[in-house]
Amino acid sequence: MEVNRIKSFFFPDPQSKRYVTLTYITISLLALLAVGVTFVWFQVPDIIPIHFSLGGKPDVYGSKKHLWELMLVPFIIFIVISAILQSNLIKKTFRHTYPDGSPNERSYTEESKLTLYILRVGVVLIFCAVTATAYFQSI
Repeated sequence: MEVNRIKSFFFPDPQSKRYVTLTYITISLLALLAVGVTFVWFQVPDIIPIHFSLGGKPDVYGSKKHLWELMLVPFIIFIVISAILQSNLIKKTFRHTYPDGSPNERSYTEESKLTLYILRVGVVLIFCAVTATAYFQSI
């Protein structure tokens, strides 16, 4: 029973292949990020660059403990967006503007959901890139 609850939380639209695929991509990227942060943790020195200028040069340095933030932030964003997708918040938003079941309501609801799914993938992908950058700038 608990497994179904967890699955329905992360896969609120299991009938849509597009959403299921985007969710699997996001979960895979989160796993890759966890493995990457763990690998980088043992490879980098105690002091690493934690902020970069627009030119790509490190301008702030800090403890390598900041690497765990690179994993924590996208995980929290993933959970929050999953909660929004699980709720009927999106549908309720457009229900006030359009009559229930109208084509516009369904269209805007689907576009909003797709945007949130893509946002989940994008955020994790950006943090994967930042982790890789932190690693390659510190070696």
